[in-house]
Amino acid sequence: MLIELTEEEVEAVTPVAPTWSQYIQYVGGSQSFGRRLATGLVVCVSLLLVSRLFNEVSFLGFLLFLVGIVAPLYPVLWAPLFTLSRQNLAFREVPYSWLFFGQVKDVFSETVVVEELEKFNEDGDLYVEEVREDRLTLEVGDETGLRFTIETTDEPRYQALVPRQSVLAMVKSYSRKLRQPVLSEVYVVKLGEWVGDVSYLKRDDYLALADDLLEMR
Repeated sequence: MLIELTEEEVEAVTPVAPTWSQYIQYVGGSQSFGRRLATGLVVCVSLLLVSRLFNEVSFLGFLLFLVGIVAPLYPVLWAPLFTLSRQNLAFREVPYSWLFFGQVKDVFSETVVVEELEKFNEDGDLYVEEVREDRLTLEVGDETGLRFTIETTDEPRYQALVPRQSVLAMVKSYSRKLRQPVLSEVYVVKLGEWVGDVSYLKRDDYLALADDLLEMR
């Protein structure tokens, strides 16, 4: 079932500034977070060392020192704020929005290759190491035949997902005919779990709105 949402309702449940749940998901789920953090620390140490070569009253030395201090904040603060703010604005700008209420139609997991790393063994020979990840595919739909698919990292808390469980989500599209639909994270009602790699919603506010709209129906 789809229930069209007004602009005011959408604005009330979709954040502009990153939420805490978005931040935690971004930092914890980003595969490149560790590399960015390591890079920030290397830059920090390098700039602090270089700044010591300048006179204490040198503007350039002070500038390098200041940049060196704030560099480690990039992966944990500036990058998440910038990326999540752009994500939120892009989601809000998709013009048509609906509350989706349906059921789990299918769920399965598989192991996929997410990255290939070139390394050298003890003999100096080059080899490729595959980084694998367990991925979950969740298909949801309703009585009208609408179907949406969402993929995410498989986690132990998803083991209880089975067909026919009720789900809630927000669907956004560039037309009323659901062209290029964008699906938010999916809430599995019985489990009280959100499924999805990306968070788009003020989750508590969205669940409250869903309760009100479904009760009216």
